[in-house]
Amino acid sequence: MINFIFRTIKLIIVILGLVLNVYSQSITYQLDVKKSKLFWKGTKKIGAQHYGVLLFNSGWLHTNAAGKLNDGMFNMNMKSITSTEHEKQAASQKVNTELKGSGFFEVDKYPIASITVKSIFPTEKPFEFKVECDLTIKKTTHPIIFFATIKQNATTIIADASLMIDRVKWGIHETSEVSVMDQFFSNLKNQMIADEIPIVLKIVSVKK
Repeated sequence: MINFIFRTIKLIIVILGLVLNVYSQSITYQLDVKKSKLFWKGTKKIGAQHYGVLLFNSGWLHTNAAGKLNDGMFNMNMKSITSTEHEKQAASQKVNTELKGSGFFEVDKYPIASITVKSIFPTEKPFEFKVECDLTIKKTTHPIIFFATIKQNATTIIADASLMIDRVKWGIHETSEVSVMDQFFSNLKNQMIADEIPIVLKIVSVKK
């Protein structure tokens, strides 16, 4: 009887070890930078708006061997930020120059922004997950939480999400280092821009 109990305990330990080994193995899904994009919109309080796209440099998601999503990291190419609301290239180029300049994203100084995925939890809705991240822009990091629709199979993970960020937290606002009068008009213009920026994420990752 004692031998039977010991054999049973040993068998349970072996089974638990196999289960823990499966759940602890990490599988990497590499970001498909050609199929992944970030869509942004900047709305002015008087009604006008700008919108466009931002591309990724690299990224990955981790799952365990059972397919449970764990964490991830995505690097965004800030020099790729592009306005798409104008049909004429000259008009879009003016907006692009402003966005990339010292008044907003300062892309020469801060060429990379990043999203660090800390946790991904399923919700009660099919394919919906709660995602907790750190967003870093211009070397300023703040946590963000949003819900994403995530579908995965043996080789691919596709995630879609809509969220809002407060641009002021990351120092995304027009500035001026010239005269006091110019600073006044710059601040006045800045106050006309809504603080919240809507963002849509389209993420496609492929198993390595």
